Amino acid sequence: MRIEVMPTIRRHIVHIRLLWRAAPGAASLCFLLKVAAGAAGTVALIATGRLIGSLPAAVRDGAGSAAADTTWRWFIVTAAMFVAGPVVNSLSGVVEKQVEARYLALVFDMTIEVGTHPYGVGHLEDPETAARLGAVVTALRDWGFVAGIEGTWSVLQERVGGIGAFVLLAAWRWWAPFVAVAGHLALNRTLTTYVHTVFDDLLDVTGNDRRRATYLHSLMTGTPAGKEIRLFGLTGLLIQRYTTTWRNAMNVVWRSRGRQLRPVIAATVFALPVNAAVFAVLGHDAWAGAVSLASLVTLSQAILALEAFGPRGDPQWWLERTVVGVSELVRLRAQHGLPDIPPRGEIVDSAATAANPGVAAAIDLTDVTFTYPSRDEPAFAGLTLRIPAGQSVAVVGVNGAGKSTLIKLLCGLYPPDSGQVRIDGIDPAVSDAARRRVAVIFQDFVRYHLPLRDNVGFGTAAADDVLEKALTDAGGAELLTRLGNGWDTVLSPEYTDGTDLSGGQWQRVALARALAAVSGGAGILVLDEPTAALDVRAEAALFDRFLQMTRGVTTLLVSHRLSSVRHADRIVVLGRAGDGAPRIIEDGSHEELMAAGGEYAQMFTLQASRFAAAGAES
Repeated sequence: MRIEVMPTIRRHIVHIRLLWRAAPGAASLCFLLKVAAGAAGTVALIATGRLIGSLPAAVRDGAGSAAADTTWRWFIVTAAMFVAGPVVNSLSGVVEKQVEARYLALVFDMTIEVGTHPYGVGHLEDPETAARLGAVVTALRDWGFVAGIEGTWSVLQERVGGIGAFVLLAAWRWWAPFVAVAGHLALNRTLTTYVHTVFDDLLDVTGNDRRRATYLHSLMTGTPAGKEIRLFGLTGLLIQRYTTTWRNAMNVVWRSRGRQLRPVIAATVFALPVNAAVFAVLGHDAWAGAVSLASLVTLSQAILALEAFGPRGDPQWWLERTVVGVSELVRLRAQHGLPDIPPRGEIVDSAATAANPGVAAAIDLTDVTFTYPSRDEPAFAGLTLRIPAGQSVAVVGVNGAGKSTLIKLLCGLYPPDSGQVRIDGIDPAVSDAARRRVAVIFQDFVRYHLPLRDNVGFGTAAADDVLEKALTDAGGAELLTRLGNGWDTVLSPEYTDGTDLSGGQWQRVALARALAAVSGGAGILVLDEPTAALDVRAEAALFDRFLQMTRGVTTLLVSHRLSSVRHADRIVVLGRAGDGAPRIIEDGSHEELMAAGGEYAQMFTLQASRFAAAGAES
């Protein structure tokens, strides 16, 4: 279902406001230069007519006559105007690039704000929002978007020239320019509506299919899936699905084009006889001697110049594409509680300084109920958990018990449906200071294509010695000697002198990132299955070392390997109660839970027996 869009005029107003917001001084200068270039074109129309009109008398009277002098003056004026136009356009081109750069920077910043506002990730996981945001990002990256910014000034200059031509024609026959312009405006309006409909379909209706087609295309042209595609012979299947998906997306556009072209054809049929009629009246006046030769030349050019009020070809089509893209961006911003255009000043991260840096933080979840937007059953119902500052707690449970959901709530990535989540009494869903108190390494942590220094030190301004200690504590000290450029080595083989890491090495880098955040002020360290790429012994040793290193910091460990978390101060078991909703079913130390003989004891005994059997077989 199509989402209602802004009217065409409002879209252009948004584009103008963005130009002014991005570079008011440079945009104003561009405007004045384009007005000057357009005015030069109008003067050139008059001078050309006067020049041609003066030629018969100059030829008759000969060189040195007053008529010849008049011809020479009009020649100089005509030549000056034809030179002035390109000179002004060259000056304008330099300023246009400044406006373009600032405009792009502003629009990209506005796009990033949509992706990062609000703080949570719920809107990014909504398929409709993700599709629309992805379509906008793709449109802004297209070279046509940049061409549209440049087209703004080209279209403006022609429109200004059209105003001059309008005035000239009105001095001859007051009604003539209105009649001629009506035909051009009708054609321009219908064709602009057609172009906007096409681009709206690309951004809106075709969003999901285009995303899927883009994904299929990337599988066949990228590195990650290259091995499996060749091994399993998937090329033919992927080509077929890509073709079908792309056609499904474009069929919407093709149908819209067919419907919208009919009024365009009608407007064209209307514009042609209207302009022909104006030329016919001018021809009649010239035949009757009502206009001079000079006026005939000038007015003929003026009638042609009124095309400036009609479609202007590629510059205008790229401009309309840009206008559609930014209007969709502004609409997305409004729906996410952002101002349509940010106020003057730099768009900066609103991150606050961590409260009580360097001090362990307490965790309190009280009667928390939460349901994912895409699900009907709650992930938690009535969950209550209190962790004193400085305590090490392991969270265990079967898949689907809510371990990762607990971490997301703790990080403020989702607000609870009811109940309270607090870090030192502050809600992380609304307070960035509270969120800064939490350092997390998720199971699916990001492998940034950035230098090792950035991969470890994100979110901190720590010196190399602090980062080196974090990397050493995470068991990755050998990386510094292995990597050719040390801290400056880009962790991706896609870049010159870059390199990739093994799964275990990446996990050590990710763990070092969390430890560096702790040194930067975080009071809670959360490890969500952080050592899945390590063997059992390496994981157990690493957890034991962590518990020693993080004394004085609240530590939350999530792992399926129960032998690795047995030394935590406290173990919380998540499971499903009688009503089926995940909640805490056991809570205590390893010894207490083993003595109780409940769920934890059964899981621990089962895993221990399997590891023992595996050891015996080896």
